Amino acid sequence: MSKYSIKTVILFYISISAFILIFSLGVFVIFNHTKSLERDLMNKMTIMSEDIAAHRLYAKSSKELKTFFILKSNNHKESFHRYINNISFRYVESMEKKIEPLSVIKLLPNKNYIIVTSSSTYIDKEVNKLLVQLVLVLLLIFGMIMLGLNLLLTKLLSPLKCLVNYCNNSPLKSGVINKCEGSYEVNTLKQAILKLQGTNQKLCQEKQDIFKEAAHEMKSPIAILKARLALFSNDSISKQEFVKDTAGDISSISNKVRELIFLKAIEWDIKQAKESVQIQSQCSLMQQLFRPILEKKNLQMISNNEEDFNVYIHKESIASVMQAVFENIFMHTKDGSIIRTDIDSKNHQISIVNEIGNSSNDVLFSSQIGTQLIKRLSVELEYEYLTYEENGFFHTTIIFKGEIPLSYSK
Repeated sequence: MSKYSIKTVILFYISISAFILIFSLGVFVIFNHTKSLERDLMNKMTIMSEDIAAHRLYAKSSKELKTFFILKSNNHKESFHRYINNISFRYVESMEKKIEPLSVIKLLPNKNYIIVTSSSTYIDKEVNKLLVQLVLVLLLIFGMIMLGLNLLLTKLLSPLKCLVNYCNNSPLKSGVINKCEGSYEVNTLKQAILKLQGTNQKLCQEKQDIFKEAAHEMKSPIAILKARLALFSNDSISKQEFVKDTAGDISSISNKVRELIFLKAIEWDIKQAKESVQIQSQCSLMQQLFRPILEKKNLQMISNNEEDFNVYIHKESIASVMQAVFENIFMHTKDGSIIRTDIDSKNHQISIVNEIGNSSNDVLFSSQIGTQLIKRLSVELEYEYLTYEENGFFHTTIIFKGEIPLSYSK
């Protein structure tokens, strides 16, 4: 996790970008100004060389030429004052192969050449002067931009800081978060926090409700068990009868706890998003899940694999319900018999027929979930659960009433 705030990071990267931009702009301005001064100087020296040739001043010395141009400067459209101190004049009889950068060479009428040369002192002075001014101006502009940006970021991020303080101080009243108004993104985050807080509060309340409901459901069985203990301690019932009845009481309490846990798990799953569930794959999954029971009881499952359909439903919830249904069927089916599963894609239903046998000694979790509880969940999960007995066979039908994705129907 970064130890720097968003504002610090933004200011850092913007300052780096601004510095690079300003530096590039400064280099460009200085370069252009230097070239402009050099061109102006070269133009001045060219005019001087042409004046010397035109007025036949090539007999004068360098010092006399400087004096001449200073005196003539006031009447000339070109001013030489700012350059003249750095300029020198010399005569040569032939063209030199190498001359200094800031130099102009001119052929005179007497067949000699005059070379007008200047140092870069004046140009360097002017460039340094501009550089100082430019740095001061750009620093002022940079400081004003960063100050304005800092104030803007402080204003934009203050609602986010408000949200952080709200999250770190849970005892704060809900009205405090209403002051955390900001941009669209901050307001969206605020709504997400409020939604998450509401969900958390609801989960905490449901947790309390589970214990309350468990205490309520087990209140009567525990009271009966306590009364039975009192009778046994007074020798009012025999030991054999006490053990038998106590086992029934404990089984009743266990069933209540199982049903409560099963119900709460389903209720939680219902809050999740719906998914498209393939019914044939669910039936195959049940067969694979309970293969040890099927092999132990020598049961055979027959299904019409050519029929199938999908239903848009809470996947985990319907899987738990179907697991409870199939467990009850497997545990109460006659050993060595056949279980027929028919899927009707037209009417969106599953029909299961099994031959009734003695209950198995293998008690699974869902096998204790009652028919009434499965029917109770049918409204929320949008299915109809029907059962009946006929000629020693038990018939189970699940009809799905919810949305059926057309693209998956066969």
